[in-house]
Amino acid sequence: MTQDISGNALANIGETHGYCFDGDSVLINAELIFSDAALSAASQWALQLWSSVSGFPDQQLAGVKVAELAVYPAAGYQSLTATVAAMPPAGTDELDMALALVCWGDNGLPMVVDLAVYPVAECFVQPKLSGNVTCALADGMATLTVDAIENPRAEDNLSGTLALELWALDEPYAGGSWQGVPVASMILGVLGGGNALTDCNFVVPAAAPEGPGVLTLMLREWGPAGYVTRDYCNLSLEAPAKTKAKPKAAAKKAVAKEEAPKEKVVKEKAAKEKAPKAKAEPKPVAKESKAAAKPAKAPVAKGVAVNAASEAELLAVKGLSATLVKAIIAGRPYASFDDLGKVKGVGPKLLAKLRDELAI
Repeated sequence: MTQDISGNALANIGETHGYCFDGDSVLINAELIFSDAALSAASQWALQLWSSVSGFPDQQLAGVKVAELAVYPAAGYQSLTATVAAMPPAGTDELDMALALVCWGDNGLPMVVDLAVYPVAECFVQPKLSGNVTCALADGMATLTVDAIENPRAEDNLSGTLALELWALDEPYAGGSWQGVPVASMILGVLGGGNALTDCNFVVPAAAPEGPGVLTLMLREWGPAGYVTRDYCNLSLEAPAKTKAKPKAAAKKAVAKEEAPKEKVVKEKAAKEKAPKAKAEPKPVAKESKAAAKPAKAPVAKGVAVNAASEAELLAVKGLSATLVKAIIAGRPYASFDDLGKVKGVGPKLLAKLRDELAI
């Protein structure tokens, strides 16, 4: 790839330069020309590869920094070729790419010395969300529906471990780094190239986000640098809005909770509506009440929820030390109970003892 964009008094990117991606790494090559003044003008130099949905108007950096290669200048001509770690931007958009020669002066602020914009857009092939994506939050749970989660890579290209993460952000996500509050997450596992998970419907524990803001569902993949965001979808926070729009419904729920202890009265009333002889058969009504009470106790019997429990709740479980609890929390979420065996310090014997105390 050749293109000479500008002539700067300090340094220039030469006529020959380019890049080549290989997964989460990129090969960068460039000819650089430094003046004598460049050696004393800046304390640090680098080549940066950038991607942008909207291009690079007025030769200014925009979008997401994908990779960076340190440069140690010498006066005159210099040729560099190196493979460095890359962070391909999330999403499926076609992106404009540019190579920037950047330096940092005594004030510590970066300055773009030269910028080479490539004429061909880049489209990264990586796991993605397809079709409709929705999220509903209610009663401490998040219901996530996705038409399909795809791995469009070659058949022999197995993905890393995939995960869905729901975040509350101050503004819509556009790729790159972000700051926000985690709301919910779950592990999906690996996905073969050319394969897809379809008609996905997940219900997972969730923390209630504090608005106003944006809910963003991210599809993340485990790689050499840890989890990396591959695709995303910005969502509207519909569930709370519906709750506010229907105060009467909320009031009915509150009343229902208050009247819950009067189970016998409610059961008898329902029996009257279904059959006129319900009064003459009080014993079956009592049996029905006991049967209904059993499912209410079932979640308690399962034990403490590993993925949602607080540190104090886990510390109350017999056999778990403070060190183990911190390790368990750091490893959340867990897709199955057996995954707890991967936590350092949780051996087969302890895992067997915890089966009656913990639940996923």
